[in-house]
Amino acid sequence: PLASYVLRVNGSDRRVADAWIGESLLYVLRERLGLAGAKDGCSQGECGACNVQVDGRLVASCLVPAVTAAGTEVRTVEGLAKDGQPSDVQRALARCGAVQCGFCVPGMAMTVHDLLEGNPAPSELETRQALCGNLCRCSGYRGVVQAVQEVVAEREAAHAPEPEADTAGEARIPQQAGPGSGGTGPSAFEAPGAFDTPPPAPDGYGDMPGGYGDTPDGYHDTPPGYGAPGPHDQHYGQDGGQA
Repeated sequence: PLASYVLRVNGSDRRVADAWIGESLLYVLRERLGLAGAKDGCSQGECGACNVQVDGRLVASCLVPAVTAAGTEVRTVEGLAKDGQPSDVQRALARCGAVQCGFCVPGMAMTVHDLLEGNPAPSELETRQALCGNLCRCSGYRGVVQAVQEVVAEREAAHAPEPEADTAGEARIPQQAGPGSGGTGPSAFEAPGAFDTPPPAPDGYGDMPGGYGDTPDGYHDTPPGYGAPGPHDQHYGQDGGQA
């Protein structure tokens, strides 16, 4: 008997008309809809080359009657690309040397996408367990496992929170400390009366018995102008700087 139905594939409705009711989803995708990404490796669901997602579940399309997929969401390897660019999984598989003959890679890519959707950071053992249904006879599995690890690292880096600004490490503008800052005692510049003119000594130096003024030469008998500021003398302020 013949059947007509609509498959929603990669976000678009595709009409299948006058199809044999026993045709597999793999056959309809390849022969009727022209989506040749999924490969017919064994027709028994053993090799994983025809893997697609139906309503988010990974299935071997060679074992699924196409008519039973009507009304579901089907995603094939062609639907992994975004804006015409390969997905990060597809790029990593190519970069890590997981692609040789290319026959099994579409199914590998679907398996890896399905794995990462359910487990964003699988261990190597979990990755190998997920790939146990995909057979490869030329490139092996090391490149696929490495590709998964690279995709996980890339996605984690892309979603890592931005580091907070380290205010403790900001550059400081040095400022000169005030007089006496940082000392253990009061500043000499802040002590009361530091700049007051000292009072004259009692009776004055010259009036002391036997004082300097009574000496034979007498210190008070200095030459005229001695001690008076000269034309080249500089005046100094209280803080020791030039006035």
